[in-house]
Amino acid sequence: MSVRVLTSCPRCGEEMQDGFACKASGMSFVAREKFERFAFIDEDVSGAGWSKFVPGKAEYFDSYLCRCCELYIIDYSKTLSRVDTEQLIKSRAE
Repeated sequence: MSVRVLTSCPRCGEEMQDGFACKASGMSFVAREKFERFAFIDEDVSGAGWSKFVPGKAEYFDSYLCRCCELYIIDYSKTLSRVDTEQLIKSRAE
């Protein structure tokens, strides 16, 4: 499993820490246009669905955190199992 690792922050240039975001917690997104309405519903871009409320197997997304400027980048294009996550950690350590 070969995945590009972000080493420096695209915003400030400082070092980014690689890690993983838990899918079950969900990722809320509200498009700018929705704020123009009186009421709106956010979008769960992670697709966590019921797993936010019902326990299930752990799933993760590859992510990168810049602690300097507090930018958090999550690649939610591919859901990783616990085994996938452990393999990715091992490949990055090599």
